[in-house]
Amino acid sequence: MRFELMLASRHLVSRKGRGLSLVATLAVIGVSIGVAALIGGASITAGFELAFQEKLLGVTAHVFARPYSSTRYDVAEMEETITSNVPEVIGVSPTTYHKAIFVGPGGTVGGFIKSLDPERAKSTLRLDEYMQIGTLDSLTIERKPLAKEREAISVLIGAQLARKLNISQGQLFTAMTGAMRSQAKRIETKRSGWSSGESGPRSIVLKVVGVFAAGYDEYDSRFAYIHHDDAQDIFGTSDSVQGFEIAIKDPQEASRLAPQIASAMKWGLGNPLDWGESLATNPLRATRISTRAEETFSVQGWYEQNPALYMSLIYQRIAILVVLSVMLILASCNVSSMLMMMTLERTPEIAILKTMGASHRSVYRIFFIEGVAIAGLGSLIGAVIGFIFCEWILGSGIHLDPEVYGIDRFPVQFRWSDYMSAVIGSMLILMVAVGIPARRGSLMSPTEGLRGDQLDLRG
Repeated sequence: MRFELMLASRHLVSRKGRGLSLVATLAVIGVSIGVAALIGGASITAGFELAFQEKLLGVTAHVFARPYSSTRYDVAEMEETITSNVPEVIGVSPTTYHKAIFVGPGGTVGGFIKSLDPERAKSTLRLDEYMQIGTLDSLTIERKPLAKEREAISVLIGAQLARKLNISQGQLFTAMTGAMRSQAKRIETKRSGWSSGESGPRSIVLKVVGVFAAGYDEYDSRFAYIHHDDAQDIFGTSDSVQGFEIAIKDPQEASRLAPQIASAMKWGLGNPLDWGESLATNPLRATRISTRAEETFSVQGWYEQNPALYMSLIYQRIAILVVLSVMLILASCNVSSMLMMMTLERTPEIAILKTMGASHRSVYRIFFIEGVAIAGLGSLIGAVIGFIFCEWILGSGIHLDPEVYGIDRFPVQFRWSDYMSAVIGSMLILMVAVGIPARRGSLMSPTEGLRGDQLDLRG
């Protein structure tokens, strides 16, 4: 193996012995650019995925559980039931969603009114971290019991929504909602003591007590948060909770834990054996167990709640990596062509080596070592260039338009797996590419080389 290494190194070094030959240098540069582009593309796409995940989990829970019935649920009891049966759960908060049309000085915007319990929401959402004005507690501080003299309902709105409506803290705006007849009657009775009995859209006056900017345009431009008790009074949801937002220790385990949470919600009051034992001793508990067993819950992790978004990110990642891999394939073709030319130039040398007793395998090793050396050096340099490029993006903090990309900064995620995959992948592709000319050179006949015949590379 020693003389194969010596000959391979001499072929790669320039005639003056001061470095790599021009052809080898160009081949290394091509491989380096291909690997650097592959690493940069993988890091950027991974950064986009992580940024979207962080933004999304800042305003939505890891798991969302929605009952299909209108049964009243005690939030404290449901929280105890879930946490006792699924230890990974760290928080449970009730919520409701309602479509609305917001009307302000700046115009009209369609969106959603979402309710939350400020104290419980702190354990399930990171919304408090994104508050530009006010806090989650502002909903509780500014809230007053629903009465006739109360004119507006406290609300937290997204920064983009505030900009579109041209409103700020302390200002009022209107929300048009499709409250049902019975709900309209209930709210009118509480406010004025009488009911018109008419059905149709309802107009709600809202007062801005806080503004948040999560960096996720879907929420920043369309969502308004009110206190859960206010939602019960306005929309008539005191008899049912439309959903529970659940936080777990590891968000990546959301899909795996969703069936366990659904089972805990359904059987948390007791299983069929408990029902049988309670028939005689505690009929009320037996009734509650049987009633809960008949109910159905839809429990989804954060990935299942947003499948279209993450599938688009996956397709984008695949497309970018495929396109960038073409550069690496072209670089491997360059290396293969270089070795073929070197084989043609050294036809007499190969013949002499064969006559001196060198085997086919030894000649194959010489050219294969040259190709692997170029691939290894180019891959390492490409990895360093890719790392510097990614660090430059992080350091410069390139800004993006959140209305277009959903995030406000260009994201980059450093993952060893991306670097290792790029380097190993480039090595495998290049080893296949250099194997062809190396095999052609090793199969040359010594007599043909000594006569001066050119090596036939057509096979």
